[in-house]
Parts: sequence; C-alpha cells; structure tokens
Amino acid sequence: MYPQVEIGDDIPPRGWKAHGSARPGKVARGLIIALVVGVLAGLAIMLQVKGWGTLSSEAGGACGTSSQGISYGACPRGIAPALIISFVIGLPAVPLAFVYLFRKGWFRRGFLAIGAVAGVFAGQSLFAVWHGTDLAVAWTAPYDSSSDLTTVGAWVNGGSLIRVRVDEAVSYAATTGQSQWTLQVPGTDVACSVSGTSSSSAIGLIGYGADSTTCDHVMAVDLATGRQLWADPVGNPYSGNNPTGVLAVAGGTGIVLTDDGLVGVNAQSGAQQWTLAPPDACSFQQLTASGASVVAIAACDASFYVVSVNPATGKAAWQYHVTEPSDSYQFQVLSASPVVVNDNLTGPRGTSTVRVFSSGGSVTSTFPVSGISLNGGSVSLNTASTDGFGFPAVVADGMLVGATTVNGSGDALVGYALSSGQRQWLVSTPDAVNDVAVNGDELAFVDESDPAYSLEEASLSTGKVHSLGFFTQGVYQSGDSGLYLAGGDYLVVNQDGDSSSQAPVAAIKVPAAKG
Repeated sequence: MYPQVEIGDDIPPRGWKAHGSARPGKVARGLIIALVVGVLAGLAIMLQVKGWGTLSSEAGGACGTSSQGISYGACPRGIAPALIISFVIGLPAVPLAFVYLFRKGWFRRGFLAIGAVAGVFAGQSLFAVWHGTDLAVAWTAPYDSSSDLTTVGAWVNGGSLIRVRVDEAVSYAATTGQSQWTLQVPGTDVACSVSGTSSSSAIGLIGYGADSTTCDHVMAVDLATGRQLWADPVGNPYSGNNPTGVLAVAGGTGIVLTDDGLVGVNAQSGAQQWTLAPPDACSFQQLTASGASVVAIAACDASFYVVSVNPATGKAAWQYHVTEPSDSYQFQVLSASPVVVNDNLTGPRGTSTVRVFSSGGSVTSTFPVSGISLNGGSVSLNTASTDGFGFPAVVADGMLVGATTVNGSGDALVGYALSSGQRQWLVSTPDAVNDVAVNGDELAFVDESDPAYSLEEASLSTGKVHSLGFFTQGVYQSGDSGLYLAGGDYLVVNQDGDSSSQAPVAAIKVPAAKG
C-alpha cells in the first residue's frame, strides 16, 4: 500500500506509473480548470467593481431612469456590457472559485490565485476599452466655508496656481496641493478683478472695493512669496462690469483702466508713471497685455479703436480705427502678442470678424469666423469672455483655435491660420465644449459628455482629437470654471467651492500615454 498524501489530487502518489498515463492528464486538467475559473472569477469581480464604482462616481449611483419625478442622466459609457458580462460569467465562476478555494490541493489553489490576478488585470483593461480612462484626482483644495466666497480669477506662476477668492489669494503647489502662501484682501473689502496675462509672472494685480461693483482700489502681489507690494485707491475707477480686462502688468509696469483712460504705475512701488486718454468721443473699455505688448480697445459711436500702448512711456505706438454700420457691436481682444481682435455685429444679419495686426499696426489678415456650415446649420467661433477664466478661443502656434457657439447645430472645434485667415480644419465634437487651454502643440478642452465630462486634446495643426479620460463626479463645475496647466498636470478652478459643491481647485492626473 502507498502512504496517504494530504495535498489532494495535485500530486499523484508514488507508484502512479503502475496505473497507466490517465493520472497525470487528470491532474493537468484539474489545474487548467482552476486557472480558467480563477480568470473568469477575477474578471467578473473586477467588472462589477469598475461598473458600480463608475456608476457611483460619474452618475451618482443611478442613470437612464426616472423615479418620483426625478430623471437621471445617461449611463456612463461601458457599464452596461461590463455589468451584463460580469453577471453572466460571474454566476457560475465565482461560486466554483470558492469551491476550488476550500478543496484540498495547494497547487490547485495556487493556479486559482494566479488566474484570479490575471482576471483582475484583464477586467481593468477590458473596462478601460469600453469606458475610457478615469482621470484620477491628485489633490483638491479645502472646501470654502461659504458659498459667498467665490473665485474672482486665477494665475499660473511656474509650478504654482494662485486662486484669487473674494477675500484672499492662495498659492498652491501644482504637484502636491500644498498651500504656499495666503494674502488677505485689506479690511472687509472684496476682490472684484484681477490682472490677466502678465509679462512679469512675478507680479499680479488685484482690484478690490467695498463690494463686487465698487472696484476702487488696486494692490500688487509678489506671486512667488505672496507679499503685498503696495495698495492704492484708484481715481475715477472704471464703472463697467468686467472681472478681467481692466488690469494688466507688462514690462515692469502695472496698468489700470479707469473711466478717464489708462494709468501706468511702477509694478514694484505703485508710483504713477503716465496716463493715456482715449481718442476723442471714445472711452477705453478693455485692456490686455502679453510680454511687453499692451493693447486697449476704445469704444466710440458706431466705431472703435485698437490701440497699442508702450508700457514704459504710455504713448500709443499705433492705433487702428474700425468703423461699424451701427452701435450694435461687441469686441474682444483674443491676443496681445500678436494682436488679434474680434468684433461681432449683433442682430439677424450679424457677422463675426477677426483682424490680425502686425507689430506696426497694419492689418495682415481679416477673416470671418461666422457662417460656418455644420450639420445643416450655421455656427460661429465663440469669442465671448468667460468671467475671469479665459476664453473659448486661443491664439497659439500661428493659429486661432476655439469652439463654436451652441445654437442647435452642434458643437465643433475650428482652426484658422493667422497669416492668411484660411480655415485649416473643422472637427465636430459629440457634445458642447467648455473651457480650453494650450498644452504645447495641443488644445485641451472639456467635452460636456453625459453623465461625466471628459478631457480631450486636439492637435493645433490638424484638429485631430484624442481623449485623455473622464472626470469623476464632483470635480468639474459646468459653466463656472477654468482649465489651467501647471506642474505638468491639468488643474480645474471652480467659481464656487463650498462644501455642498465641487472643490475650489482640483488637480487632475493625466495618464502619461496619450492617444
């Protein structure tokens, strides 16, 4: 007789040759079955985890139905096949895996474990194919204590993101979220505007006053340290209602738009250096700076002036007069270097036109950005300001690139060559586009997919789009947000950041492999 072996059927007892070759075949089949059962069980469990987890994070736990008058949005992409397939293969595989787990035979259990691990990785890969990549949140800024503590604007300074709230400015390390410094707005006043693109990334300007409509003071901030450099009242402050476009920094000069014109001050000390009045019968209404280039728009009756200003002297380097058929027009500086300006004529026969200027003030190209045929309708490039969070159109790499307006014909991205004004490409997007940012030779944008928004990138040269992944629920605030690039990661800044809403700042980890 042969001695008893306590490891089940994995290893045959000594002397198995006397019984023929059936025994090793049976052992091999048992191990292969354990491996297959492990793979299927791991696959089913991972698809369940990913499916229900995605449903919770992106759709709040319910989708595609209505109950008690509440309609739930679309289901996240890929969860239907994930959950169905996981149920079909999981019903027999998971119970069988438990049977194999508790039966004797360590080799069998080992093969079961190896199969389960392989199944988990296979489930992750399969779900990624069906659903797409989920964008991980690296960090979030602390929630605000009140819904009244809203964001006025934000800057990127090297590897830092500075959020300007109505009561304070806070700098965060882009990679870790660590608070680097905090600067309070003086007294009980509130911030109401911030400087836009700055030639000197070391200094930012914050407008503030007794309330959001009384922007009668300006202070300068050292963006590296958070130190207040100076704070002064503004004589005859601008009475318009623009959160951006009234303050700028260029070439060491801070520039303030007032109802009297432009005022240039030393950005370090605040000492006034010059003033510039608008052309006769006109008023300055918008200000933009980039590098040492400063551009202001002066509005008149049925016309406006584009004025290039020398930031050191306050002299007008050049000005260009644009006449309009009526006073029903709107304008927007899209870039200060090169100077690119858009003006819209409103009404049923309205048009939208872009002008590109040389360094000497001559117009190098003029082209329409309205009347774009799309899906049987007509759309225009969206050039409207987004209240302190940038614009849906950007100038980069010799191109004007942006999103079209939403008017029932669908959304698209469109790119124009600045040198010729020729449209280079037009790419339809499945959903509305919200927020854009330039990342090298790519235009990043947020696609308002349902139920979870996605982060996409489009080539500036060709318009070819590829997805980076989906936002989880509670990160992105539609319509009141901005997209920034700092420290190699994308950062979302939301206007409202109280505990009942999204975090005020969230850093998004984008997978290294794009495509």
